Amino acid sequence: MSETITDALAWLKSRARFGVRPGLERMQKALAALEHPEQTLNFIHVAGTNGKGSVCAMISSILAQRLRVGTFTSPAFDGFRGRFMVNGTPIDPVDFSRLAEEVRKVSETALSDNPLTEFEALTLMALLYFQEQRVEAVVWETGLGGRLDSTNVVQPRVTVITNVGYDHQDVLGPTLRDIAFEKAGIIKSGGVPVVTGVRDEAWPPVRQAALRLGAPYFRHGIHFQAVCEQVTARSQRIYYRGLGRDVYGLHLPLFGRHQVDNVSLALAAVELCEIGAVSPRLSDEQWRQGLAETSWPGRFEVHWHGGAPIVLDGAHNPEAAAALARALAEFGTLTGVGPGEWVMVIGILRDKDAVMMLKTLLPYARAVMVSRPETARAIDPEQLASEIRACRPDLEVAVENSVASVMEKACQTGQPVCVWGSLYTVDEARKTIQEVLD
Repeated sequence: MSETITDALAWLKSRARFGVRPGLERMQKALAALEHPEQTLNFIHVAGTNGKGSVCAMISSILAQRLRVGTFTSPAFDGFRGRFMVNGTPIDPVDFSRLAEEVRKVSETALSDNPLTEFEALTLMALLYFQEQRVEAVVWETGLGGRLDSTNVVQPRVTVITNVGYDHQDVLGPTLRDIAFEKAGIIKSGGVPVVTGVRDEAWPPVRQAALRLGAPYFRHGIHFQAVCEQVTARSQRIYYRGLGRDVYGLHLPLFGRHQVDNVSLALAAVELCEIGAVSPRLSDEQWRQGLAETSWPGRFEVHWHGGAPIVLDGAHNPEAAAALARALAEFGTLTGVGPGEWVMVIGILRDKDAVMMLKTLLPYARAVMVSRPETARAIDPEQLASEIRACRPDLEVAVENSVASVMEKACQTGQPVCVWGSLYTVDEARKTIQEVLD
């Protein structure tokens, strides 16, 4: 790694000490100093508790069949650079370092008394990069919430709110209505359409925001829907009934029925991009090709080792845990892995509802291995092991010092393995699997 990119990474990581500081004032000052790169770009802004990364990946892959598409997501498995993609290619290290330096200078001059956070700096770098690359569309994922998230300084052409569940209550509020209000903050006036899968008690705040701003809204299950035609252990075939077109025979290389809902949201957003002239109208075959090429690591990502599956899933809140439980049950039916046969590798962050997730997923476990991913936010492994034993006294629970050592032992069992609890955990497990399987 060059000295230049090492310096860039060191500066970005130094921003982490400022934590999460919701608000748009710093971003607005920085954008003014940078001459507003965001004003030259076409955004599809995506928020939601779960599924937003998958939806971003699908939209990007489909639009890239005809357009030059920038994608900003977080986190990325290959470090900061993987958050900045143009048609699937990460930013070059030289460009990354140069843009980090440009943003650093702005932070030290225009914001010397109120420094940028790590995520704000990355957001600014992405805007500069996509402007330089002359992308025709930007798929733009929120970080946390929406209303006060640093990504909410753009005027999108389409907005997407995937769903609302319990996560980040310390910042977004204690109830689903509170959380929905924050996520609905990405909705814009001027006729910008909203695509959403939000329902039940979380729906009223989203609807109220759309009505107040005059934003046309389109709801999953009412205005559009996707149906799974066939599922195998490696893919799903989907039929989409949309806003203005129906498309059959869509191949999705992501497992889980929740991904079928995500497909419908992504395709509805693509339809609105076509209607709003963000994108030319794509053929059915281009939709099929784009969806078939979708890649989104860490979301029911399946590897095979000695005939046994190893599933990596970044489930880190109760709703995501429930989706993973349903996927494990369906995957087990297709592959012959019975209920309660999974060796689970678990690492969870302190601010997550560990007990609720454990109650949902431990019925599928035959044994558990616990470790701490390399982040200060992780639950102490012994504490997590204690929670597991309280939920399932009959389970064998092992505690290891690192995710790498846990994964090596889990792979040696020859049993089906499921890794979950945090994307940090999945990232480290993924690297170890690649080494073990190679």
